[in-house]
Amino acid sequence: PDNGCQIGFGPMTDGFVYADYNDLESFKNAVDDDTIAIMVEPVQGEGGVHPATKEFLQGLREFTKEKGILLLLDEVQTGWMRTGKPMSYMNYGIQPDIVSMAKALGGGMPIGAIVTTEEIAKAFTPGSHGTTFGGHPVSCAAALAEIEELQDRKLDENAAEMGAYLMEQLATLPHVKDVRGQGLLVGVEFDDFIDAVDLKHRCVDKHLLTTAIGKSVIRLVPPLIISKEDVDKAVAIMREALEDIDREQDA
Repeated sequence: PDNGCQIGFGPMTDGFVYADYNDLESFKNAVDDDTIAIMVEPVQGEGGVHPATKEFLQGLREFTKEKGILLLLDEVQTGWMRTGKPMSYMNYGIQPDIVSMAKALGGGMPIGAIVTTEEIAKAFTPGSHGTTFGGHPVSCAAALAEIEELQDRKLDENAAEMGAYLMEQLATLPHVKDVRGQGLLVGVEFDDFIDAVDLKHRCVDKHLLTTAIGKSVIRLVPPLIISKEDVDKAVAIMREALEDIDREQDA
């Protein structure tokens, strides 16, 4: 609550309470008789790239079934091959009630969607959830072409293979405390010696685009077609930037 993603966009929708990620008991304690659903990201993106544990997500699925409430997964960042599977929840052996998606669904074209069960879909009668450009035929055609491309080229398999290789190589960099992620959604946490925002800008100067999450985490979300050669080049640029910081501090 009240984080950088929300400031300036209030007031927020009423009725939401928050629980600690990857803490099943925290979620159970937050549920009361008025709770209708639990919504989580299978991998926290803006939170610093924290994948859900299998125990946590499978536990949430069992708990929501027991309570008769819905399990909603936000797969806007994780969906469509990014995490080594078509959707991230497939890494956990569960089936949620509703999955939301966007970003990779359109390959750059503006589109968002939810997928749900036939029973739950009955609640969405025609016109109950529409927008001016909702269901735009050009965006829908682009999304269909995008999904076919992702599937035909088996880019989920490449994301799994290259993601594992990327995380392995990132772990060899100086000042790294932790490397975590799922597929090609990767976070690198550095020690206090490194300012992630400074490192991000140094990487941009060397033609590598990254994102800084807070002061210590760099998030990497490479193209799904990335190769080992691309990974090696990216890691070499980060190493060079880190060595530049070390030299400046020693001077």
